[in-house]
Amino acid sequence: MALAKTLPLLAVLLAGGAFPAHAQAGITDLPGAVDIDPRIDPFPYDAHRSLRDYLKAVLPSRWWANEPQTSLGVLTALVHVPDGWKGNPTSALMNLCPPYENAIWRHVGRIDLVPFYRDARRATASCQR
Repeated sequence: MALAKTLPLLAVLLAGGAFPAHAQAGITDLPGAVDIDPRIDPFPYDAHRSLRDYLKAVLPSRWWANEPQTSLGVLTALVHVPDGWKGNPTSALMNLCPPYENAIWRHVGRIDLVPFYRDARRATASCQR
């Protein structure tokens, strides 16, 4: 009896599962979505993750950044500076730009770091390769 219930499930799994081949390959028909074909590039570069990891490593204690966003080819991150910090937040962020040798520059042309200090956005620090 139990074998009779598992045979149809086993047949579906052996036939390729319940998902179409496009879904398994990461190919989508959604407008604006980028096709990722794992047969060509199984590990596509994620600029958002690279910037997030870089900022996590270099930001001073009690500083934190929002999730990076991309607009018109520019990667932007809002960096929160603690209220008790003394100094120019834009200048501080300019010193935190990724070095020229960083792998992120092979994929991104410009990074904007926007300081959020004392409940207001400040002048943007723009990093370019």
